[in-house]
Amino acid sequence: MDIAIRGGTIVDGTGNPRFQANVGIDAGRIVEVLSARSLDASRTIDAHGLIVAPGFIDIHTHSDFALLLNRKAESAVRQGVTTSLVGACGRTCAPVRDKNKEFLLKDIIGYDYRIPVTWRTFGEYLEKMEEGGVAQNVAGLIGHNAVRIAVMGYDARKPTGTELNEMKRLVGESMKTGAFGLSTGLAYPPGSFADTDEVIELSKVAASYGGIYWSHLRGSDGDFLAGVEEAIRIGKDAKLPVHMAHLCGFFGNSDTQRALQMIEDARNLGLDVTCDLYPYLAGANPLAAFLPQSVFTRGWRDLAEEIRDPARRKRLAEEVRRSEVGSFWLTRKETLQGIQLYDCHENRAFKGKSLAEIAEMKQMDPIESVLEVLADEGPAMYKTGVIAQWMTEKDNFAVYKAPSHMVGSDGIALAPYGELASFKFHPRSYGTFPRVIGRYVRERGILTLEEAVRKMTSAPARRLNLKDRGIIKEGAWADLIIFDYDHILDMSTYEEPNLYPEGIGHVIMNGVTVIENGQHTGRLPGKVLRHALRQD
Repeated sequence: MDIAIRGGTIVDGTGNPRFQANVGIDAGRIVEVLSARSLDASRTIDAHGLIVAPGFIDIHTHSDFALLLNRKAESAVRQGVTTSLVGACGRTCAPVRDKNKEFLLKDIIGYDYRIPVTWRTFGEYLEKMEEGGVAQNVAGLIGHNAVRIAVMGYDARKPTGTELNEMKRLVGESMKTGAFGLSTGLAYPPGSFADTDEVIELSKVAASYGGIYWSHLRGSDGDFLAGVEEAIRIGKDAKLPVHMAHLCGFFGNSDTQRALQMIEDARNLGLDVTCDLYPYLAGANPLAAFLPQSVFTRGWRDLAEEIRDPARRKRLAEEVRRSEVGSFWLTRKETLQGIQLYDCHENRAFKGKSLAEIAEMKQMDPIESVLEVLADEGPAMYKTGVIAQWMTEKDNFAVYKAPSHMVGSDGIALAPYGELASFKFHPRSYGTFPRVIGRYVRERGILTLEEAVRKMTSAPARRLNLKDRGIIKEGAWADLIIFDYDHILDMSTYEEPNLYPEGIGHVIMNGVTVIENGQHTGRLPGKVLRHALRQD
């Protein structure tokens, strides 16, 4: 055999009790799981006193472009993530149409001009990912935003019949070349410009190829349950499985429990519905996401000019105040205090300050101060980031205990050096999976280790129909993590997000060691996974 892992405690991903066994790996796959006999191998890893688990599968990432910038996937693989699903929240790097290319580049999270966008189709994007190799397995969704931008740009209207047919064609083309389903971001433009019927029609195309519907729900104006209800309706009418992103209500009201009950009721009726949530109480958003949707149709120069004219800024501030999103987030004391500026270029004096503190420092109305911050950011105004506190511990824990839940980071594969060093993001990009084990399992006892590992391995594997990943069994791909249960812990914080976790000794990907004794080997054994087309 290539590798023998000896003496470890196996948590196999199924949720079943742990057991002692040796694991043999050959030609990229697990070939033996034995409790007694020793294994002959070219290389031996001593796992006595350590946990051996399947590599984690991140069901919610935005690493689409970051993996092209740094293929070592540092912050992801050092957490034990061996497979990432990209294309979340409707945002993907394809399809690309020349007439609307600038709109798409604005929508891609982490876009960097140093990697030219030469591909046009989703299939060509996957081929680009394969060209240089990658340190983790990558699966992709086709994003509704990208499809809509290709056909309609940022037009805030219903598509014509011809436009809808072209969007359906693009979804079908993407499914044929490997997409695992359709993703939407209905809380922000251009996804928010679509009505439910449009999404149902596109979801039917994904369903015809055996895909899933994956959604960042509507509800950034606080009407969270309407988004849950809409997603369930889309799954029911389009006849496909549904996955809801970062599911949690706002500020500790009863919506989280009601949403979980709605999901459970749908599951009891036979609809396949799941959700994800990261183990933090705050999220990361563009600051502009709290403004009315009409703002997104303005170019940054036009908007900056409007904001810098005092009279026009006051009129715009009133427009924000009257909007559902603006009135929910930018007029309430608890939200203004809970939103902190973190990713900015021209407003570094305000970095780490809450919107309430920034307004006080500027001696301005909070909404007007937000507009001025955006104007000062210039071309980066639509990507200027904030950390927003919107969950309670009680609600977060309730979601983690739900049978429909699985862990998703909502993060990006980053590195504290090179092209990605300046990308100061939410700590979830470096700490999500170790945090679940170290804090939710070991410290708080919210979950058993077996159940937590299941939510990070076989559960997302089943959601994506990856039959030979996310589990330790003979014949499965050898995606494995070896960690010290007593010491595994996230180290990244909101103040210093770019810190690697501790306690993870080895990460093996397709039978190749990527993390060895806590260090990256530089190897790139990941595979671009393509969805298997359904044979009707």
